[in-house]
Amino acid sequence: MTVSWKVKAGEAGSIATALQTLMNRIHNERGCETCSVATELAAQPRIDYVEEWASELELQRHIRSDQFASLAELMEHSIERPDVTFYLPSGTRGLDYAEEVRQSLKPPRR
Repeated sequence: MTVSWKVKAGEAGSIATALQTLMNRIHNERGCETCSVATELAAQPRIDYVEEWASELELQRHIRSDQFASLAELMEHSIERPDVTFYLPSGTRGLDYAEEVRQSLKPPRR
């Protein structure tokens, strides 16, 4: 999974710090092979975040976790729609993949 988003100049440092804290927790999750963050502090700061998972099943479990919800909250600070890509055995997907996986948690409507 890769995520890239632009943030306001004054928010880049605090978001990068929050991502570092989040990454420390994610590294301990079963199936997490690696995760990293890079921050480009230009006139328009950009954050690039990467997670690699041992399997799609582990990735789906992570998408359903509180840690992923925290990542989603950080992405809400984007000044434009974040670029999210999931690299799956069946091909690449966007943010719709995470939405589908998280929707599978909710009970069916009656």
